[in-house]
Amino acid sequence: MAAQVAVGVRAGGAYSSLVQKVENVHRSGSRCGYSVAGVVDIPFYKRFSLRPELGFVNQGGSFYSGQDFEGMALFNKYWYYSLQIPVNVAYTFPVGDVHFFVFGGPVVDISLFGKMRTKDTELDLHFGHSEEKDLKPFDLGVSLGFGGEYKNFFFTINSIVGTLDRRAVDREGESSVFQNNVTISIGYFFKHYR
Repeated sequence: MAAQVAVGVRAGGAYSSLVQKVENVHRSGSRCGYSVAGVVDIPFYKRFSLRPELGFVNQGGSFYSGQDFEGMALFNKYWYYSLQIPVNVAYTFPVGDVHFFVFGGPVVDISLFGKMRTKDTELDLHFGHSEEKDLKPFDLGVSLGFGGEYKNFFFTINSIVGTLDRRAVDREGESSVFQNNVTISIGYFFKHYR
């Protein structure tokens, strides 16, 4: 049977964290969110396929400020929404009626809107502004995951590790802050195209 292009959707829960190194120890402040995405699976060589996505993600976490800046406390919580565009390469291997696959690749993350809470104050984030409380609007990440497909249904467990410092302003004496996510999703391929 000829390889077919599959188009589908997935949705799931996301466990996200902002990770930084404080006094030589990696610390992360985490939160639960969600992720929904459209998925395309494009076979290109034997068991390999290109599996790009366009996702809408609720993510965030918390991190420590080295000092008490205006509008910020020592501990700050963030939650925001982003478009994520992973371009994964998947390798599929059948086990009985189930097709398992591993996948990985680069991820582009474009932050849209969100909020941060510090002390007793809740403030809007303005991505791309150079204010103490804001985050950069763009991240590049690396995706690595595992999944299985049965008939038209599939599940995935996926980790995305951010590679760019998310802080909008470099503060003296403060460490870089990186966005990481782990997502567990279920999905459905609507149709296969030859």
